[in-house]
Amino acid sequence: MVIKRRDVVNVIFGSNTRENHLAIVLSPEEVNSEEEQFLGIMITDSKFFDPNNDCSFPITDEMFINPLKEKSSRVRLFLLNFLPNQCIVGNARVNEMRIEPFKAMIKELNTKIFGV
Repeated sequence: MVIKRRDVVNVIFGSNTRENHLAIVLSPEEVNSEEEQFLGIMITDSKFFDPNNDCSFPITDEMFINPLKEKSSRVRLFLLNFLPNQCIVGNARVNEMRIEPFKAMIKELNTKIFGV
């Protein structure tokens, strides 16, 4: 399976949870293929977190190729992980983030998490 930047995949996110989560792929296809892992950032439903959290990025249907299942989702900017390709549930991309919202998310990540 080819894993590309901006793909949304369903993964087992971290070793301490059995729940699947959606993640947006941040790393380029070449890295994902060569290393057999990718850098992903977690999407969660806002009902489980403070929606005003400064370290989250609100997302809407318009930011993706297909509508989101959870309408109150946010990207948790501090939940970055290198994930092995085999952690993808079902071995398939479930959505794709559009380029301009992806750039905006990366800008927020750089500002709020890395301070640049």
